[in-house]
Amino acid sequence: MRVFFDASVIIAVLLSAGGGSSKLFKYVKAGKITGLTSQTVIEEILEEDKSPRLKKTKAEIEKFIAQSTLVVRKPISAPEIEPYQDLVDIEDAHLVAGANLTHCQYLVTLDKKHLLRPDIQKRFLPLKIISPKELLEEIILAQ
Repeated sequence: MRVFFDASVIIAVLLSAGGGSSKLFKYVKAGKITGLTSQTVIEEILEEDKSPRLKKTKAEIEKFIAQSTLVVRKPISAPEIEPYQDLVDIEDAHLVAGANLTHCQYLVTLDKKHLLRPDIQKRFLPLKIISPKELLEEIILAQ
């Protein structure tokens, strides 16, 4: 199972060791799911306005990413984003592009406003855009 992680989920892991996002990362570390993201997502997490809220230095965040066993794809380029920019909020087009470019079955996010909406979820099938909780439920059912 290949899963593309949005910045919102990675930030949730950094903020809470006990939530659903953290449980997903345990599956990644155990090799039960292949976790992927992009350098574009990592750069979003490292933006100046996010680091203080996380109460972690850039070095600590980078160390966490390195130890997480997430596969980090190179930044998503403008030409790679272009096919998606009119189909989803422009700020989130890189996520759908990244998930498709890395051949993921899932894009896991906490973004209810732009991504976790039925119209958006249907638009990108067979890619499943779901929350960490929904993915955990699918993993448990599959066992």
